[in-house]
Amino acid sequence: MKVMIASDGTHAHFFQRVAWKHAFNACGIEAELWDYKQVSAFDAFDTFEPDIFMGQSYNLDDATIKCIKERPHLKVGLRAGDWGVHEPLVDKQKYNILFCSQQEKQMLKKLKDETGKPDFVHIHYSQKAMSVTHNHYESIGIKPVSLMMCADTIMYGGAKIDEKLKCDIGFVGGYWPHKGLIINKYLFPLLHPMDKYRVKIFGNQPWKVNQYCGAISDSDVKNLFVSAKICPNLSEPHAHEFGIDVNERIFKILYSGGFCISDNVDAYKMFGDGVVLADSPADFEEKINHYLDAPEERATISKRGREFVKANHTGFHRCATILAECGFKDLSNQMIEVAGTIK
Repeated sequence: MKVMIASDGTHAHFFQRVAWKHAFNACGIEAELWDYKQVSAFDAFDTFEPDIFMGQSYNLDDATIKCIKERPHLKVGLRAGDWGVHEPLVDKQKYNILFCSQQEKQMLKKLKDETGKPDFVHIHYSQKAMSVTHNHYESIGIKPVSLMMCADTIMYGGAKIDEKLKCDIGFVGGYWPHKGLIINKYLFPLLHPMDKYRVKIFGNQPWKVNQYCGAISDSDVKNLFVSAKICPNLSEPHAHEFGIDVNERIFKILYSGGFCISDNVDAYKMFGDGVVLADSPADFEEKINHYLDAPEERATISKRGREFVKANHTGFHRCATILAECGFKDLSNQMIEVAGTIK
């Protein structure tokens, strides 16, 4: 069994795909990332000869369709933008949501007509959310499937406290104007005056704040999450408006063993009492102040959060879903069994 996963840049979904690769490989299934910007479709497919192809509908081109057509046995899953009944409710100028373009629909129709594929499309929303965000795919005979973000157990297991990373509040992420609409309200008030809290912010792109500590290695991210007393999780504006988006950060924090206070997006209620939710910026700071002085409460909550993610939301769980949707039920069950052995 071989799985080829198309990659289109080092954003949050890239790390999700890496988690899939790690989980597949750990179970003896050969999986590789294909950087479609660097290697042609013909070279990638001819060299690797996958049994399962995980790509993106918005990156479909004639070459990829031809490669799929030449392999009738191939199972295909594609990440696809929103195309559902909620679309007319969204101000597309205001919210940075990935919608299915007209060109994407045309390429999907061509793929479907010529190959009968894909076997399913997916996005990182819950299955309930997809009933309104992706239900129109069913009208052309394509099943929408939830593949939420997840924890990479290979990258985020075995976190250790690092004296250099200790702080009151530790945050890893990028800053740009759209995300800043939430960050400015929740995180920035905690930065002034500078001695108010010990804050460390890491990210590949510089932040214009004194608490910015530079880039951080992938291997140190998990250590920051357990070295900081509190790890905030902050969402994008559309998540607040529609309540459907669960970002990658929260899975990383919890699986690493960190204590998380998050802005209150409806979808985050899935984490139950493993995450503390704040209803407003004022409530966020109030909860920061409370939990900074409550180490035992932090430990209890972070333990619950880690157990929940470990039991339901790792790369193994997502790969099990992929295998099941591709018709490999026995392999899917084996993947779940492996997930159950994670420490």
